[in-house]
Amino acid sequence: MENILKTLTQMHHDQKISEATYTNVKKWLTGSDYADYQAAIAALIDAENVTELENSFHAIIPFGTGGRRGTCGIGPNRINTRTIGESAQGLAAYVSRFGDDAKQRGVVIACDTRNTSQEFAEFTAKVLCGNGIKTYLFKEFRATPELSFAVRQLKTMAGIVISASHNPPSDNGFKAYWEDGGQVVAPHDTSIIEEVNNVATLNLMELDDAEKQGLFQYVGPDMDEQYIQTVLGLSLTSNRDVKLVYSPLHGTGQTSILPVLQKAGFQDLHVVEEQMAADGNFPHVKDNFPNPEIPAASAMAMALAKKLDADVGFTSDPDADRLGVFCKHTNAKGETDYMLLSGNQVGVLLLDFLLNTLKQQDKLPEKGLVVKTLVTTDLAGVIANNFGVRTIDDLLVGFKYIGEVILHLPDDEEFLFGMEESLGYLRGTFARDKDAATAAITMAELMADLKAQGKSLYDRLNEMYRQYGYFHENLTNAYVSGAEGTAKVARMMEGLRTQPPTELAGTRVAEVIDRQAGTAIDPKTGNVIRNIDGTKGNVLVFVLSEDGHTRVTIRPSGTEPKIKYYGAINNVVPAGMTDADFEQLKVDTQATLDRYAQSLVAEAEKRG
Repeated sequence: MENILKTLTQMHHDQKISEATYTNVKKWLTGSDYADYQAAIAALIDAENVTELENSFHAIIPFGTGGRRGTCGIGPNRINTRTIGESAQGLAAYVSRFGDDAKQRGVVIACDTRNTSQEFAEFTAKVLCGNGIKTYLFKEFRATPELSFAVRQLKTMAGIVISASHNPPSDNGFKAYWEDGGQVVAPHDTSIIEEVNNVATLNLMELDDAEKQGLFQYVGPDMDEQYIQTVLGLSLTSNRDVKLVYSPLHGTGQTSILPVLQKAGFQDLHVVEEQMAADGNFPHVKDNFPNPEIPAASAMAMALAKKLDADVGFTSDPDADRLGVFCKHTNAKGETDYMLLSGNQVGVLLLDFLLNTLKQQDKLPEKGLVVKTLVTTDLAGVIANNFGVRTIDDLLVGFKYIGEVILHLPDDEEFLFGMEESLGYLRGTFARDKDAATAAITMAELMADLKAQGKSLYDRLNEMYRQYGYFHENLTNAYVSGAEGTAKVARMMEGLRTQPPTELAGTRVAEVIDRQAGTAIDPKTGNVIRNIDGTKGNVLVFVLSEDGHTRVTIRPSGTEPKIKYYGAINNVVPAGMTDADFEQLKVDTQATLDRYAQSLVAEAEKRG
């Protein structure tokens, strides 16, 4: 150990590792609470693996839009029993601030199908019980929205999901929920991380002992049935004549989406058998990357759909809060194929169907509300306005902000639908996070309704575009990693703030909205045009049209090592435009937006 410490000190002296890395490595290397990791840390130092040391120890994983998430491994910037335990200890300390009643109300925990999820969930339970907090644990993997539902049903003070959503097999995470069933937001999120940062020791209690003391119990199957029946209560129509394909991508959707569709009466339902096993390696998903936003993740489901001539297909991520949808489409060769719809397209299809159906059934409330994030398609607001429904459309990225709106909803207003572009949708308020099961039953009913009219989802999209205008969005991800990646992103954002481009691809930037400063400025003069209300966040919006519908937004991801560029544009579709001209309008519009997005990418890279 003496020699290892000397090597570490020399690495610091030679500026091979940062001050923060040196401090954190030394703490983990010598502290009695980190004994399980010390041999592996010593091996990294002995090999002078500077890159791994810096990436693993230069920072403490923060709570982002989805909580704490990252690569499993050693160190404070990795997910392991220590960082999971500190998260649980910090949450326990925060719950304890609210007194004995809050501790007795307790915390409920669920996890997804990842290799380490069950282990981390049980360890989290031990920490909570060790702090005298009543703890409920789903005995097996369950969908994230069911956890949100369980918080509300059990009336717990908080909830926890152990999951890394759609990330690769190497990752895991800790997501905290508050008593309303929504993800923690201010002031709870910052207060919890303060407690996490102050953790010195983990208080642990074995679950058998906790159960004897009345501090621990498993959540039974009755919760599953309550959740499923509540989702079924959202049914809008009775038509079930539709052929469906579904895959959970080795995740928890088999406990939520599948039974919901089956019990709703969709009998012509076919699953991708190879992807039904709960397996955190995601072996039958291309590149083992279970993200339903990516076409490759749906390849096997699409192949089955083509074989069966299915009408529509669904895939869901490992914790079953996101729903991917693909549908029939006639390709350029005139052949019937399947195309993956974007999250924005799925969202507006669901919204339009919901509002149309409620209106036809004379159930559309006088004061309805639709909620979306600022990077989600503006077509949602246009549709809602057509039905006289109010839209909140300027929320920061993260479904927790939609949950926060529901929490503070006036008594005379009814929440109808929430959506975000990354395949997140919500109906009802019994859960306060995006829910793939509620989206699946609604989409299946929409498809059955369209099939009866001899239409496809793609047909309906085109009808909507002709009615409301063609709205198109794109997303560009620039991946970064480690301490240098973090520093580069900071330089990009600072540079774009202090020296914003005045044009993108030859088009004038009308204004730059800075959600961190809460202002909109003229990029030429730097003068403030107006103030922007809402939660502060590290987001910049470059507006390229007077109506604000054409823009490119940049933000660092809060849950993954990347910076994201969101493009949006719209064009009027002239009445009577031929199908061929309409398709060309789409191509031209998409090309224009691509130029805008790539122009901002280039500007950011210069400053980075």
